[in-house]
Amino acid sequence: MTATQLKIKELLGQLITRETGLTDKNDPQNFAIARDYALKKFKTHTFHRTNQFDVISRLRGLEEKFRILNREDLADALQVRIDQLPVLGSDQLPEILHVILELSDEPLKKALVSDLDKLVKPPPPPELTWGDIIADEPLDGDIWTDVDFGAESSDAWSDDGGREMREPVEKLWEGDAAETMRSKRRKKRKEGGLEDEDEERYRVVGVEGFTMESDREGLETMKAAQYWERKVEAVSEQVDVSLSFGPLEDLWVISELQALREVIMMIFGYYCELFENGKGDDENVVWVDSERVEKRFALRHASHEGFVALLEWFAARGTSLNRIRKFTKAKEDLPERQAFMAAVEEKLVALDREVIAIEEQYVGTGPSVSVSLLSLQTKLEPLLRPFTTLSKIIENEKTAGFTHSSHLEQLYQAACDLQSTGDMPSFHFTATIFFSCLQTYLRPIRLWMESGLLPPPSTDFLVVQNQSDAEVELGSLWQSQFSLRRSPSGALDAPSFVHPVAGRILTTGKSVVFLKRLQPSTASEFSDTLTSSDELSFTDVCTPGASLAPFSSLFLVAFNTWISARHHSVSSRLRTHLFTACGLWHSLDALDTLYFGANGALAAALAQGLFDRLDRRTANWADRFVLTELAQGVFAGTPSVDAARIRLALDPAAAGAHRASRTARAIPLLSAITLHYRLPWPIQNILTPRTSLPLYQKISTFLLQLRRARYLLTHLALLRGAQQPATYHTLRHRLLWFTSVLTTYVTTLVLRPQTAALRTAMREAADLDEMARLHARFIERARDQCLLGARLAPIHAAVVQALDLASRFAYAQAEPYNGSSSGGGGGDGGRRGAALPFLPTPKHLRRRRRGSESSADEELPSPSAASSTAFGDDEGEEEGDSEEEGMGDEERRERELAKMLGELGGLVGFVRDGLRGVARAGVMPHLEMLAEGLEGYGGADGGAWWEGGV
Repeated sequence: MTATQLKIKELLGQLITRETGLTDKNDPQNFAIARDYALKKFKTHTFHRTNQFDVISRLRGLEEKFRILNREDLADALQVRIDQLPVLGSDQLPEILHVILELSDEPLKKALVSDLDKLVKPPPPPELTWGDIIADEPLDGDIWTDVDFGAESSDAWSDDGGREMREPVEKLWEGDAAETMRSKRRKKRKEGGLEDEDEERYRVVGVEGFTMESDREGLETMKAAQYWERKVEAVSEQVDVSLSFGPLEDLWVISELQALREVIMMIFGYYCELFENGKGDDENVVWVDSERVEKRFALRHASHEGFVALLEWFAARGTSLNRIRKFTKAKEDLPERQAFMAAVEEKLVALDREVIAIEEQYVGTGPSVSVSLLSLQTKLEPLLRPFTTLSKIIENEKTAGFTHSSHLEQLYQAACDLQSTGDMPSFHFTATIFFSCLQTYLRPIRLWMESGLLPPPSTDFLVVQNQSDAEVELGSLWQSQFSLRRSPSGALDAPSFVHPVAGRILTTGKSVVFLKRLQPSTASEFSDTLTSSDELSFTDVCTPGASLAPFSSLFLVAFNTWISARHHSVSSRLRTHLFTACGLWHSLDALDTLYFGANGALAAALAQGLFDRLDRRTANWADRFVLTELAQGVFAGTPSVDAARIRLALDPAAAGAHRASRTARAIPLLSAITLHYRLPWPIQNILTPRTSLPLYQKISTFLLQLRRARYLLTHLALLRGAQQPATYHTLRHRLLWFTSVLTTYVTTLVLRPQTAALRTAMREAADLDEMARLHARFIERARDQCLLGARLAPIHAAVVQALDLASRFAYAQAEPYNGSSSGGGGGDGGRRGAALPFLPTPKHLRRRRRGSESSADEELPSPSAASSTAFGDDEGEEEGDSEEEGMGDEERRERELAKMLGELGGLVGFVRDGLRGVARAGVMPHLEMLAEGLEGYGGADGGAWWEGGV
């Protein structure tokens, strides 16, 4: 990849980070996908040349704008530079100017002519000459004279004085006399109290008695081998390749064996003459001073350029090894980091053994080999190549900051990349280090999954404990006590290979903690000790027959199996306990019975009791204790419902408004009635009452509103002695039909199949998390299909208005007869009053007080005579406008009924069209069935029966 391509890739990465927030650290997978996609688009996209005439036109337009807005200084400066453009003659000039124009931001306000002075190029500094250097520092003084280091040599072995001095000393310990004296000394030493031989020797002859003559020839040979101390001049006849600089007299010729020895010493990390150590602030860098080497050392058969290039190749590998060695000498407290350092040290030891074996070929007594730096490069290249990758990983760690698992992520990605490129030796090298570190990383995970215990809080473990055992509520134990560790950006703070199974790791540990809470006596079954068996190793993942499969896939399969072996056993045990001992099925049946009316008889009994108290409006009808007693009495004895857990209440504000109202229509009031069922704490962790019970309550309220409307319409008795108009029967029948269609849809087509599907799915759920997700998805789907979702709010509002219309219609028909029946105590009126379940309004109570003096045999008012009160909301409406005063009572009644019929037609048409629109949009296709059910009564005329009255 060229430098330009690398620069484009770097800039593109910065652009992706700025626009999306993704980096190669927090989300390397998505970051790489976005960058590769953008690079591919750049490569395949054809970029057209910028229109240079358009650019000039925009510049001149900008100049004109400056002049119009009285910025002559900017306009003049811009004009001068526009005139200079043809002189520049650059092919990319239009593109450059186009980019500048696109980047400009309010130049009229922010541009300053004074800023142009900063663009003036400073004059270049004068060139440095030898005359200037010598004038500054003359070549005078002792520093420039040659020094003869041999004249002042202190080498005691350079002459014969040492030998002549030692000869008399040695003669003291030679001969028969000396031997006799030594024998006497040994005899006395055995008897005790006499100094040993070395002490005696030192007393007689001093320190010279311990010295001995060394190998002078060997010393001279060793000195001759030190090429950096003794110059070997180059001879033109012995040089095979012409050198590219200066005379040969300035060179020191070294053999290739000497250079090879230097390279091997550098590989071991020792100081060498051919290489320099340290550069800038980095003491680990090994580099070649090309000027120094070229002026001092040379090979007889190689050019300086080739020699230096070869040394630089070795120096780059030596730099990587130095950085790795320094990393292994650092002190680490984290076990994961210590495991990484230990694995790296093992690889360094193996490398040293391989290099020593190569070195033995050149210095040993075995078969002779050709001495060649190129041959050494060939032998070392496969050994050193993996260490280059490892050095990059360590440097990236230093740059990004050390964490407990960041090295695992880089090792994993490097292993995947090396396998994909076919570099199998480097892949095996990196993968074995990865698995060595992985064992330490998986140890706390195993402890969490098998015992439910977390490592100390100081470690950055995958799982975080949000609340202690004393703080957490049992009902939210599963959701709130433990969670996965995440970075500030919200990404999972773990290596990428852990992401697919992180949820199951968390779930397995939480299942162990949950079982300990449910069964404290079985806590001892979960041991907190781990064995070394069943570990994930390189041979388990990379089997011989799977060499062509990607390493990422092989590892994910093996890691999945390793996690599943622990996850399945614990989760299945917890599910069995929830199904049997905790009563999960009984709790679901209780919710169906209480909120969905699964038992129709019990639901009707509860509704009847509520409606009776709602219509009578007694003083304590809204008391929560009275309502709770009613609900508990209805559901007492039901096998799946614990009546003691039921609470029924009405919002006090809604109850007060209901008492103060003039009518008893209560369709909107029913939404203030709250039914609460307290679930057992283990079940609360699955069904999450805080989020799910409000949705259950919405569905229950909707069913209660439908039941209330149907209740009012079915209990609307036909009045004796009076002929009802056809509009009355049509409106009542169609309201009954509307409520029946909705009730059938909600109960038969939504709730029944959804609850059955929920139970089937929960039996097959793998763990408690999946069960909670299934239930949350079920109740949300039931809410939406019951027209209670946010997107269907207008349709639901129209349905509630239609139900309220049924309530108004029923009360309007019953109101006058309730008032008359209450006025007298006998006759027909009493029977009619008993047939109508509605109580009189305050208006009729006042009428009843005014008519208390009348005869008990007073006749009931006819529907025609009572129409003025049947459809009026207050006393002001009794008077009416001038037009209605001219109408008869029968005509006014017909008009009100027709008005209600038209209002119902509009509401049903709106609901039907809205359902079809949502269904056709593909959001909720099942709503088409309800829309079909709301089609024209008795035919397929598309709702024309709503138009035009009867």
